[in-house]
Amino acid sequence: MKVKLMKRIDPFRRWLFLIAMIVLMTTVPSGGWSAEKPSRSLATARDLGLAFVEVAKKVKPSVVTIRSEKTVTVSPGEEFHEDFFKGTPFEDFFKRGGPPTKQRQVGEGSGVIVDPAGYILTNYHVVGGADKLTIHLNDGREFTGTVRGTDPKTDLAVVQVEAKDLPLAALGDSDKLQVGEWAIAIGAPFGLEETVTVGVLSAKGRSGLGTGTYEEFLQTDASINPGNSGGPLVNIDGEVIGINAMIIQPGQGIGFAIPINLAKTIMMQLIKEGKVVRPWVGMGLQDLTPELMSAFALKEKEGALISQVFPESPAEKAGLRVGDVILELDGKKIKNSQEVVREVLKRQVGQEIQLVVMREGKRVEVRVTTAQMLAELTERKGVQPPKEWFGLKVAPVTPDVAKQLSLPKAEGVVVEGVDPGSGAQLAGLRKGDVILEVNRQKIQDEKDYRNAMEKTKPGQSVLLLVNRGGSMFFMTLTEVK
Repeated sequence: MKVKLMKRIDPFRRWLFLIAMIVLMTTVPSGGWSAEKPSRSLATARDLGLAFVEVAKKVKPSVVTIRSEKTVTVSPGEEFHEDFFKGTPFEDFFKRGGPPTKQRQVGEGSGVIVDPAGYILTNYHVVGGADKLTIHLNDGREFTGTVRGTDPKTDLAVVQVEAKDLPLAALGDSDKLQVGEWAIAIGAPFGLEETVTVGVLSAKGRSGLGTGTYEEFLQTDASINPGNSGGPLVNIDGEVIGINAMIIQPGQGIGFAIPINLAKTIMMQLIKEGKVVRPWVGMGLQDLTPELMSAFALKEKEGALISQVFPESPAEKAGLRVGDVILELDGKKIKNSQEVVREVLKRQVGQEIQLVVMREGKRVEVRVTTAQMLAELTERKGVQPPKEWFGLKVAPVTPDVAKQLSLPKAEGVVVEGVDPGSGAQLAGLRKGDVILEVNRQKIQDEKDYRNAMEKTKPGQSVLLLVNRGGSMFFMTLTEVK
């Protein structure tokens, strides 16, 4: 009985086997199961790799290495790292070793050639305060570079070389970028010229990094290191989309670049005028918080609240009011106050801007015409910024300040800030220094300081007596040309 049953089943099994073989023969590729899939993946990987190769070939010739040389003043102990000896018996020895000394400082950065006239776009911090610039091209040629203009607020600069047959980079459109696109950084990190690193565009419009008012960075995970500064960030088409500017320490894969559209605007002004003229509308802004939304009975979660309207400003002339909330600017929805600043800075002086504001529960359209920032600031009564000399920001030495700095009495002025690349920085002045004399005139307060500085003639050096941590020394200040 068992044998007969097997005989009846065998033909059925044979038919199943034949059907299975037919199905396999019609679905499996002639090369076998794994022949085509790896082939396709490998071809795609090779194509992508070749795309990066083509980008490097296209862009590298226009990327330059910039070698800067400048004279800096080093305070005693700086070369021995004062912090290392802090709290030890050697602290005072290294901290108070005498007056500052002048030293030659050499730095390297990158740049990209953007114009046949020899204009190179780079960072301000790469060339600021340099006595000499040497530009090294991809083809081995070297030239002396001349700074045509700088803008510390955006950390951009334009350098020019006198040369022919220069390879130029193609400039892209950073406004059209999408997060996730390929991003390729090219430069000379740590002096390693023609270095190419690949990543993606991680974010757009990054701000709040503490670098200044005009922040609108592209973020990328393409490796950026010291020496990349000033070099191009490019897309997969080999178009420059940004100028590499900074990294966050000790972060990994977090680099930032200045969008090329902003850089182009600044560059054109620096080439034409040698300086940047910024548009201004004359209003103070702040972001919306849940508390402010409740206080102003607002339903909008995004926008910029006007907290101040300056007298005789374009904003006042246009009828903008404190308490208005800016919702749109030239048809673009506004998320926060920083976005308003960025959008205004993209406009020209004298250009009309259309705003949509929320005022007492109603949407109101307002047209405002921008004015020149510097002219408006200096014309406004009572808010003219104090004059500065040699890039120095000073404040009175109050009794509290004297106590904090362990000064015997409250006299002189204390340095609150020093502009990068300024005469004060190159001389070695730093925050916390106390100026006691200007050109041998004793300084009791800020009024004495300003009177003494006003007597300084253009191009004249100034002799200062400085107290730093209890040590006093003389130093001279000279304007940077």
